[in-house]
Amino acid sequence: MALADILAAIDAGADEEIARATADASNEARRVRHEADDEARLIEREASSALDDEADRRRAQIVNRARLVVERRVSTAVEEIYQELKADVGRRLAEARDQPAYPDLFRRLVDECRAVLPEGRIARVDPADEQLCTDVLASLGCDDFTVVASLETVGGLELVTTDGRRSVQNTLESRTWRADSALRSVAVAEVPALRGGG
Repeated sequence: MALADILAAIDAGADEEIARATADASNEARRVRHEADDEARLIEREASSALDDEADRRRAQIVNRARLVVERRVSTAVEEIYQELKADVGRRLAEARDQPAYPDLFRRLVDECRAVLPEGRIARVDPADEQLCTDVLASLGCDDFTVVASLETVGGLELVTTDGRRSVQNTLESRTWRADSALRSVAVAEVPALRGGG
């Protein structure tokens, strides 16, 4: 084989080798670029997800803090309204004796006590109600009752058995105390817009 043929064969082999090496390098470059792109997209998704998670966590914290602030404000508003209602009821109770309907109210309080404790014979009242109680009991035909002015109250009475073992109290204050949860319910009902927003 002539030298020219050998050189031509070497050149042809070299060209093939160069073409194969170039194709392999190009394929490898595409594979590496594809893997790099996939990895970049994965990292971007993870970073985005982490940012979303962090944003969701912060958003939840802000919402929870806002809820606590609103609940505190609602509780404070309810308590203020309740205290105002209680003070208003207290003022009205203090004026009860001055009202024309008080004798009828006192009679109902006596009737309720007698229904709960029929054997009660001692009526303890505030000194301001001593005469009224005596008159009411007399009008009811309760001649065997004793009226004792030893109670401090804005109105009403305590009925006690003669042995002192049992008693029932039906004063305006005790009725208000028993109605305390109703007063709180009224206070809660005064702030429905704040309660209903949750």
